[in-house]
Amino acid sequence: MRYLSALALLSVLALPAAAYADTFNFTANGSGGGFSGSGVLTATNDGGGEYTITGISGTYIDSLVMPAGFNGNDNLLFPTSATTVDNKGFAFTATEGNTDFTIDIFSSGVGAYDAYFVDSDGDVATVPVTLTVVNTTSVVPEPSSLLLLGTGIAAAAGFVRRKLPA
Repeated sequence: MRYLSALALLSVLALPAAAYADTFNFTANGSGGGFSGSGVLTATNDGGGEYTITGISGTYIDSLVMPAGFNGNDNLLFPTSATTVDNKGFAFTATEGNTDFTIDIFSSGVGAYDAYFVDSDGDVATVPVTLTVVNTTSVVPEPSSLLLLGTGIAAAAGFVRRKLPA
């Protein structure tokens, strides 16, 4: 019985506080300059409806720019708010053909967004965009959850075994 109690305690201690990141599909379509893009944002929940974007992927997208690395970006996401990103937005690099871009998508007012970009040809522009962000995270059991389930099953089997006549 002591071993089962110790095993149950170890299982509970093995549970991580936050073992996954949320993912969000995003699309940004410009109403000028032919800007459009889509991809997946990976973000960690900071609480209170605020997320920090930690990764980005998509067609032509190279990498996320660290906070304050381009146009004052802070890489914060507010998916349940009327304004999905703040006035600092999130920034990333992209390559299309032989042109490299650095892009910052930010809020220019409640529900309004702009994309500020600089390309390797020296062109600079700010174009209004429509930004859509959808949370696509699905709950997946973590290894520690499976460990806890397994120890529970083992404990139940041990109790049943003790109750059976020899």
